[in-house]
Amino acid sequence: MKRELEALLFATDSPLTVARLKKIFPEVETTEFKTAVGELQEEYEQSGHAFTVVEFGGGWQIATKPEFSPIVEKMLKTRRFTRLSKAGLEVLAIIAYRQPITRLEIDDIRGVNSSGAISTLSERNLIAVVGRSQAVGNPLLYGTTREFLNHLGLKGLGQLPDLPDIEGVMDDREELKEFASQVGRDLTDGELEDYFAVSEEPEAASAEETPEESAPKENSDV
Repeated sequence: MKRELEALLFATDSPLTVARLKKIFPEVETTEFKTAVGELQEEYEQSGHAFTVVEFGGGWQIATKPEFSPIVEKMLKTRRFTRLSKAGLEVLAIIAYRQPITRLEIDDIRGVNSSGAISTLSERNLIAVVGRSQAVGNPLLYGTTREFLNHLGLKGLGQLPDLPDIEGVMDDREELKEFASQVGRDLTDGELEDYFAVSEEPEAASAEETPEESAPKENSDV
């Protein structure tokens, strides 16, 4: 069974969960899967391979070791995960650290309408509806998906780096740049300067706006 499991781990494009493996090996106990994975990890380590079996996203998959990530990134630089705009990154960061959260709560943090960004993130299966709020109107609650964890190589949300204040991500160049890098969007210093310059413009113009004009505007830059 160990070699069959190895073949499946090599061929799969997403982590193999115990539930999926049970459908293929209905007679095998969960502990046997874990034992087989451990033996494969030990074999790869002893042989000095550049890959091993990693656990993330609720399952297992064969992946290259972290120390080889620089060379792999060079090969895949033009094929990285679908790039997100700064608006998409903002919304994804807010949902990741504040979930479950409603669109209105996201809008309140960003100061603009986030419908476009939420729609695109949902289409890319990075976020999903996870319930409804008990607030008036029972608005939808959003949270991140397993695909989000898979892309970041995390076993769970508890492995996300600590952030003292999510609003700080939008105001701190290094925090935003780090989060962008994690989800496949390299922000240059020039882009960061343009972003923060644009984010400051509404405050300068707010005194001249009418109440109707100052309502949140659609931000579809995703």
